[in-house]
Amino acid sequence: MDKVNFQSAFWTKKSLYDNALFYYSLFPVLIWPILCVIDAPYGKFAGKLIIDIQLNGKLGWFIMEATSPALFVATILPPVYQSFTSLQPVWTTTQTVLSVMWLTHYINRSTIYPLRAHSMSPMNILTFLSSLLFNGANAYTNGMWVAKYGSYPDSLLEKPRFWFGVALWGAGWWLNIHHDNILFRLRRERQVKDNQKRYSIPRGGLFEYVSCPNYFSESLEWIGWAIACYPSPPANVFVLATIANLFPRAWRSHKWYKQEFPDYPPKRKAVVPFLF
Repeated sequence: MDKVNFQSAFWTKKSLYDNALFYYSLFPVLIWPILCVIDAPYGKFAGKLIIDIQLNGKLGWFIMEATSPALFVATILPPVYQSFTSLQPVWTTTQTVLSVMWLTHYINRSTIYPLRAHSMSPMNILTFLSSLLFNGANAYTNGMWVAKYGSYPDSLLEKPRFWFGVALWGAGWWLNIHHDNILFRLRRERQVKDNQKRYSIPRGGLFEYVSCPNYFSESLEWIGWAIACYPSPPANVFVLATIANLFPRAWRSHKWYKQEFPDYPPKRKAVVPFLF
């Protein structure tokens, strides 16, 4: 049987990658000012838009988030396949570590998170499509960099900078799940009681210091990823895009909590403990 020639696949073309990276790099510039003015219509800010088509929250979440691990796997498949079918492997342990980091986050985010959530608000089709576009560009540009355009020899495993990035990513990932658990537990407790509001004041962990520790934790994750991937233009863009997306939402969520709950802790910040 002839070997599969993944190297000629259309998604591996340099011209396609360069164009994708250029347009992807525009996301942070566009997202930040928009989200400082309007609320992304999902979760507590879900509401009607000009196009009022709503998707099932869990299904929409799964599809848009699963795009990321699926496309990432597609980008790393050529060198992985070549390593298994060649006497001269081209896939390194460093690349494996980076890939495991990415896939661990997104398998949890796309599959485990919605399965654990008791319910999720309906998702507007515009939110779904914009997230699908971002996740696709994000996974493709970062995956191709890890697989082909970056340089990740196993000598990087001896560098403290690489492991510092991995450790920071791991801390952010754990904190993200920890604060998801707090929110899940809070929702379960509310469901036991009758006539409870849909939202209440979260407590515990970094919730004692900020309104949105899950956003802070996810930012830590991808800062760690960028440090481990250094130098990586798409990883840097991802950090900026994460902050541009989550920090304005954290700020607006913080204001919402203060308006909704008169007894909201006055010393809590929005997203960065003690600072913002």
